[in-house]
Formats: sequence, C-alpha cells, structure tokens
Amino acid sequence: MVARPVVLTVRICDYAGHMTVAATTVTVQSRPALLGWSPPNSTPADLSAMLTRFPQPRLLRLYTGAGGGLASWSGSLLSGTPRNATLIYSFKDRPASLDVAGWLSARPVSWTAPIYLCWAHEPEQGPTAGDPTPDEFRQGWRDLIAALAGHPRRSQVRLLPVFTEYAARRAGTWWADFGQVAALAGVDAVGFDIYDTGYPAYRTPVERNDFALAAARRAGKPLVIAEWGIARKGFDADGTLCAQAMRDNMSHLRRQPDVAAVSWFYRGDCNLDNRTPERQAFVELMA
Repeated sequence: MVARPVVLTVRICDYAGHMTVAATTVTVQSRPALLGWSPPNSTPADLSAMLTRFPQPRLLRLYTGAGGGLASWSGSLLSGTPRNATLIYSFKDRPASLDVAGWLSARPVSWTAPIYLCWAHEPEQGPTAGDPTPDEFRQGWRDLIAALAGHPRRSQVRLLPVFTEYAARRAGTWWADFGQVAALAGVDAVGFDIYDTGYPAYRTPVERNDFALAAARRAGKPLVIAEWGIARKGFDADGTLCAQAMRDNMSHLRRQPDVAAVSWFYRGDCNLDNRTPERQAFVELMA
C-alpha cells in the first residue's frame, strides 16, 4: 500500500449568503499501480491470443473505432473480456450521438471490476487525423459527463480523458485547448499515452512521467497511463537496458500515491514476443 494525502473541503453558505470554508488533510492508503496490457488490435482474436500469452490480467485496454458506437456487453469483444479485470475502454463516436446512459444501465451485474471510460483518446492529432477540434473535444466531454450525471450506476465507471504525452509536452496551448478537460467536475482520472519514440536514449522514469504527473496533480486526480511502451534502442543489442528501464519505470510509478494503472501497448515495436529480457521483465512486473 502507498500512503497519500487527501484534502477534504467543506463549504457552508447561510441564508445571508455568507460562505464558510473549512479544510483538513487526511492520509489514505492506496494500492500500487496496476500493470496490464492492450492487445495489438481490439478484436476478439487478438484479445484471445493475449489472454493465452498472459492469462488472468488485472488490467486491460480495449478500443472501439469511429462508427462503432459503444461495444455491446454481449458482443464478441466484451463477452470475451475477463469481468474481474479493470478495463480501460475508449470509443470515438460523439457522446451526444450515443445512448451512453443506456449502455451503462445494460452492464451485466457479473462485471465486478471498474471500467475507465474514455472518449476521443489522443485528441491532439487534429481533425485531419479524424480527431475533434479543441472546442469539439471540450463539448464532447461536457456531453459525456452530463449523460451520466445522476446515473444510479455512475460509480461503476470512471471517466478518463486520455492525452498524448509527446504532443502535450510540446504544445504551449495544450492546457487551454485540451488539458482543461482533466479539471472538469465529473472527470475521475487523467490519462496519458507515454512512449520513448523520438528520444535517442531511454528516458529516466522522472523524465518520462513528470509532465503527466504534473497535469494530473494540477487537476487533483489520479493518473492512468493508458498506453505505455518502450521500443528497444539500437545501442541496446540484447534488450537488457530496455528491460531495466521498464523495471525502473514501474518501480517509480508504484512509489507515487496517485498513479492508478498502467497499460502496455503490445503492438509494433512494443510487441514483446521476440524480446526475451523485456518480456521477462513485463511478466515479473505484472505478478
């Protein structure tokens, strides 16, 4: 368990409009960050293959692309998903065009684990890549929050905007354009996809995660690393340095009191099937 401080604030307003504010800090215990995976593609076949490679995951991530709406609970994808594993689920269609409340109402009672629900992950790529404009992104999140406000099963989902660490770090207007969504009332956690692409060396855990942690802490919410991956660098012939970078990264994140979950993106140059040291590190870290 990891100890973390939580500030409890009470605001009381009397009939004359006088406001009294009181705050106290308490220390709560939180579990170290979960580590899981995302299959190469969100298909039943890829999900099944990953469950064969790494059975009984504690965390996994799935997606539905544009035009796919929200995945049916009885469809071939979600019906093959372990119901005791925390799920990070992303969808692309505008929340106002979907029956999000009805989708949550239909969630099977046998589904016991939390679900992080994300609309329009990695929005920074822009409309030419099929992503919303900043205005559309902010409105879409307001629509999603409103659609689930007061829902009797609202506690069963955690609303999670997911941003692109590489792009956000380099955009001076990122908070005004996209990041401010993280601070909306009704958003439960802040997500980032974090890779070492574009860096000649493996970044240290602090270098890799400082921006995402700062953004989540600015909003006062837990951090979820919804996609994580480290490609093997050319100077690291056998992958032992990459494996150590993976261990160091998770050790650092698990020492943070406000990191909830990390999902390895098992695809492309982050597929570990033929990367023995890195795969061994991954297996150890998931244990």
